Amino acid sequence: ISIDDLKRDYDAVVMSIGLQLSRSARIPGSNAPGAENAIDLLRRFTNGEEISVPEKVVVIGAGNVAMDIARTMARLQKVKYGRVGTTISARKDISMFRDDKEEIEEAQEEGIEIFQLRSPQEMMLHQDGERAGEIRALRSWKVIPGWDEKGRFDPSYEQDDLEIPADMIVEATGQQADLELLSKYLVEALEWNRGYMKTDAMGRTSVPWLWAGGDAVNGPDVISAVADGHRIAESVNAFLTAGREAIG
Repeated sequence: ISIDDLKRDYDAVVMSIGLQLSRSARIPGSNAPGAENAIDLLRRFTNGEEISVPEKVVVIGAGNVAMDIARTMARLQKVKYGRVGTTISARKDISMFRDDKEEIEEAQEEGIEIFQLRSPQEMMLHQDGERAGEIRALRSWKVIPGWDEKGRFDPSYEQDDLEIPADMIVEATGQQADLELLSKYLVEALEWNRGYMKTDAMGRTSVPWLWAGGDAVNGPDVISAVADGHRIAESVNAFLTAGREAIG
């Protein structure tokens, strides 16, 4: 069933597709063996697939997904090696993390080290030997917190080139919707807000027959997603009712 089929057969369509893909920082080395994205790695683990468990893992990110994959890898390391070798590297300090305070404390109790205020610059690779071309470390710069005139996080950086040893680096720097189901004309017709679908207060997009809500509009937030459902239902009902009244 394509988007064109839905447009043809229905007066209103509601899209709440979520965020299925990882968003990459696209730093040098991110395509090398040992570079992973958190969403894919968690999906493979949940499906019972065998995943690599190296001795040193660095997770880039400060959200729930970053904490989930860090704790997953730490527990697998504990089983395989009897010790934890997982580190979290985040652009913000712990007070700005999206995770619950308890989860952060529990991660540290499990032996996960957290490097705060670090901006990833490069996934460094082995240059020779049997592991040439594979991940060997994450190079990062110190983040100096700052905010713009709209109150958004807008830091500056100190080039101190800290290297955190790693055999695997996992990116958990954000999520994005899988837009392959959308036709090219629809992607171009929709209005976007930093990669998220832009809607009005009632969830209607810039395409008259299409409403959108949930993570693909607001980012990961289940409370907003539930509220979107109520608003969109009301808006679609009003739209359909007005159409029936016009016909009758």
